[in-house]
Amino acid sequence: MCAKKNLIAVAALATLAVSAQAQSSVTLYGNVDVGLTSIKTKNSPAKATDSTVNGVTSSILTESFFGLKGQEDLGGGLKAIFKLESFIDVDTGATTAGNFFGKNAYVGLAGDFGTVKLGNQESLFKTEAAAFDAFGVSPVLAVSKLFVGNTLGGSWQNAIGYTSPSLSGLTLSAQHSAREGNTGKSTVTVNGGATAVSANYTAGALGLSAVYGDVRSTNASAANSQQQAWLLGASYDFGVVKAFAQYGQNKAENAAGAETGKDKFYQLGAVVPVTQAGAVHAAYGQIKNDNAAAADTESRKFSLAYHHTLSKRTGVYAGVAYTKAEVGSAETKTTTIAAGLRHAF
Repeated sequence: MCAKKNLIAVAALATLAVSAQAQSSVTLYGNVDVGLTSIKTKNSPAKATDSTVNGVTSSILTESFFGLKGQEDLGGGLKAIFKLESFIDVDTGATTAGNFFGKNAYVGLAGDFGTVKLGNQESLFKTEAAAFDAFGVSPVLAVSKLFVGNTLGGSWQNAIGYTSPSLSGLTLSAQHSAREGNTGKSTVTVNGGATAVSANYTAGALGLSAVYGDVRSTNASAANSQQQAWLLGASYDFGVVKAFAQYGQNKAENAAGAETGKDKFYQLGAVVPVTQAGAVHAAYGQIKNDNAAAADTESRKFSLAYHHTLSKRTGVYAGVAYTKAEVGSAETKTTTIAAGLRHAF
């Protein structure tokens, strides 16, 4: 009788353990991307500064990082979530972006109301720009990097973010990077803090997005300028080709509220499946900056690559990126040739 009761108790504990495990989970995942690059730079009229650099480079087609994410079922449709992600340089083994979990480090709640997150988070400009770029978040090949750069398109610290559930294909998001204790303002600096909102719509093969932001600084520090930026994106999958387009503007103001410059950006791109396992990616974009007190600048970028999947997680690629930047009468042409391997885990 006693043995029977013990067996029942063990069975009950086992059931509770399985149930608890089913209610919570933690996943280790990431992406490793590394390849060979040759970067040739030509400057005019300063030809003496021309250079060619050959090397092994991390994060060419995709970002290299590792992460931990998890969730716990709290009941009633409510879940606790977290994510910790760190960039890595595969060629040296070092972490990048300054902080160890510089890509994402947040905890939040998700339910029928949507998702709320607190902590370091990739900006809405980065995620929206990548969604409508034929090269996604590629540090080397993505043309949208001309516009979003590292301030708009990086990770925002001290942030709170909200994403709505899908409303018949429409998803709304908002993000705010707190200024923390930085409340002062002088003639040379502006308050820290940044705010962005976005709308994303999908209906079958069609995708549309819009994001707007008011950005001073994204790490609670004072800044010497304020950016007001917006970016529109569109894509359509024709089957034989998926086409992408983006257009955006970014106006900069100094601490006194005077406009110091305005960026105007556009890009067109396409992904063309050529075999069941391979696709050609292409994109072209241009950004012009009208400066109030300095020479105007203009940059054009063209990227072309072939990506071949060896499995669901592993692929090889080869590509080239050409950038031409003009500042007044000076001109810089940069050609990057790359071939590499990426593996997701």
